[in-house]
Amino acid sequence: MHSLKNTSHKLLKSINQQKVLYLIFSEGSISRVELAHKTGLSQQTVTNIVNRLLEDGLVFEGEHMPLEAGSGRKRVALSVNSSSYYAIGIEIAGKYIRGCVYNFRNERLSSTMRSVDKYKSIDNLLQLLHEVIDELLEQAPELAKTKGIGISVQGLADSKQGILLRVPGLGFLQLPLKSLLEEKYELPVYLENDANLLAVNENMNGCLSGSTDNITLKFDYGIGGAIFSDTRLISGSSFVAGEFGHYKAFTGPEAYPCHCGGTGCLTTLLSISGLQFNTGKTLEAFQQAVRAGDESMILLHDTMIKTMALAISNLVTFLNPERVLLTGRVLESWGSDFVSKLKETLMESVPMTSRGVELLYMEQMPDETLLAAGLVLKHVFEIPLDALSL
Repeated sequence: MHSLKNTSHKLLKSINQQKVLYLIFSEGSISRVELAHKTGLSQQTVTNIVNRLLEDGLVFEGEHMPLEAGSGRKRVALSVNSSSYYAIGIEIAGKYIRGCVYNFRNERLSSTMRSVDKYKSIDNLLQLLHEVIDELLEQAPELAKTKGIGISVQGLADSKQGILLRVPGLGFLQLPLKSLLEEKYELPVYLENDANLLAVNENMNGCLSGSTDNITLKFDYGIGGAIFSDTRLISGSSFVAGEFGHYKAFTGPEAYPCHCGGTGCLTTLLSISGLQFNTGKTLEAFQQAVRAGDESMILLHDTMIKTMALAISNLVTFLNPERVLLTGRVLESWGSDFVSKLKETLMESVPMTSRGVELLYMEQMPDETLLAAGLVLKHVFEIPLDALSL
């Protein structure tokens, strides 16, 4: 019973500290008085927590704020020491691994990259990943103030367990990447699929914020998707919910076999890798042929757009989202005017009850390494779920 009481006390202490730290970070500048008011904690508890944060260097005291009404006491502004703490963001893509060091102001301090034609093996992937991380750690201003490594993966990942499930070129695997890297580098490691990571970021403070139900679709080297329902990311029973690339949509001569074992998947023609594999043309060469008037390529291009519109129409009908966010280099190569054409087709296809959906196009994707570094900040400043019941 005594042990349980101590554990509960430590948990409460940790939760209270995270409440205070999160408020200082999110407010930008806040006084002890305001912290006590907003958290519901006593002045003494807030003072004790702030003293610990000051001692650890996570927080610093700034200028005096206006006097507290009726007390005559000066208030001291507290801020997070954002420029003196660091996070590493890694992007694992089909043909490269790229990484950057950021401070907590999201300022990039250094970067490095390793490129490949194709990963030869899991060991090859790990070797390149280690090289990138090793180089970044050497470039980090202070190792002791580096708070973790965030990883964005163009593939499938079990983010809760930190297991890499699939990477382009290597197929399906069960690589416990989080535990392997934490053992090697003694830093917290966080892992997430790239489309999920983008969706989470946009739902938090981007173009999807304020929306409770939405879909994110990324047409790039591969095709990624993320589904939010009632403000929560839907992962699925085996972490493959939102794998829009394997929606079966192409028929007839365009129904190419897919690496998943099926045929006619969207990814066979609407991803950069699939387009090149099945037509022999890079995305740039394909678009150049369309612009040059190649009739067969123009016909294929039209089929691709119609197929995409039909597939998205079905998604909207099934899931009834408020917003659909589209992004990726494939769409970028089509130009922004395709969105209006897509919306016209969409509105003709979906039921009347679903025509309130808003179609959004993100022309410039956020840097994947910055989103990955954001995973570290999220865990540093997040309030534990236990706090919700206290």
